[in-house]
Amino acid sequence: MHDLIVDADGHVCEPADLWERNLPSDLADRGIRLRWNADTGYDECSVENGMATDRGLVGLGNAGESFDEFGKGRHYEDLNPAGFDPHERVKVLDAEGIDVAVLYPGLGLKLGAFQDPELAVASCRVYNDWIAGFAAAAPARLAGVGALPLQDPVAAAEEARRITDLGLKAGFARPNAYNDRPLHHKSYTPLYDALEETGLPLAFHPAGLADMPGASRALGALMAPGTHHALILQFDQQMTLSNLVYGGVLERHPGLKVIVLECGGGWLAHWMDRLDEFHESYGWATPPLSLEPSDYFRRQCWISFDPGERTVGALGPLCGTDRFVWASDFPHSDAKYPGVVDELREANATLEPEARAGLFGRNALEMYGMPAPR
Repeated sequence: MHDLIVDADGHVCEPADLWERNLPSDLADRGIRLRWNADTGYDECSVENGMATDRGLVGLGNAGESFDEFGKGRHYEDLNPAGFDPHERVKVLDAEGIDVAVLYPGLGLKLGAFQDPELAVASCRVYNDWIAGFAAAAPARLAGVGALPLQDPVAAAEEARRITDLGLKAGFARPNAYNDRPLHHKSYTPLYDALEETGLPLAFHPAGLADMPGASRALGALMAPGTHHALILQFDQQMTLSNLVYGGVLERHPGLKVIVLECGGGWLAHWMDRLDEFHESYGWATPPLSLEPSDYFRRQCWISFDPGERTVGALGPLCGTDRFVWASDFPHSDAKYPGVVDELREANATLEPEARAGLFGRNALEMYGMPAPR
């Protein structure tokens, strides 16, 4: 019997000039924009008034390619066409055996770095209109996630309602402080209220960049070469998930659905034990919490596993197998391609049938509020 396979976190490659073409004229020269530097042989990406990266963007769309000369001389527009074209993406889904892919930004991962709330709101709207159109090209196979401008929580609440009407399946944010406000700050209450009202999940997707407050900016200089991407994404997610619990957000908003993405899942049981233990000794410092920290996760949260992780079976009895999804990260550089579903099956060959069905697809449908595909 065919398993339902839902990729809970894939990515797109937006048109290089998406924001320059679609932002109001007085904002377009400060939106996300790319320029080719012929002297260095790299694309340069600028955000607002500064450069986000001067070493290329090849990692957004070179899944399955060699890392030799990574990015050198490679134009963004020449990356995997399945990042740019929904019809090409469906061909990849067919080849890999994936029924549905849920899509997150590529260049748009930098939307959280804006300091100007007006620019952030306008830029998120541009992206959300575009991703809704991208997914609509193959609505039975592709689902889009919208970007939320947390720089202005009231406008973010309005955008959450708008993207629900657009048919997008979640709202995306970075697990970092927006304009130096950590995500348990009460200024975000209008957004959390709107997400409860709409039922739209809040998906935290890290980027591992130093463009926002967080682990990359604080710890990057202390880390050995090569460790950065392996650790930074997890550090930011653990901090934010802990803050949402200990800061009382999940207590005050019991209908808020939270998705933790692209940091692996094998650490979750340790996190649960540690947060439960320290709540016993440090609960005097937190707002009143009616549940243990681990219970908030089991009630309101989901976490994505990489296809090759071997800990799903062991963690199921501790954390709840209905809380687990998997993600390909395609077409990013660390995606397993081709063969991602084969890797998923191999790593989880001993799972009980119910747990396997949940991990492979059923949990993601419930998490995103999506019907089962025909």
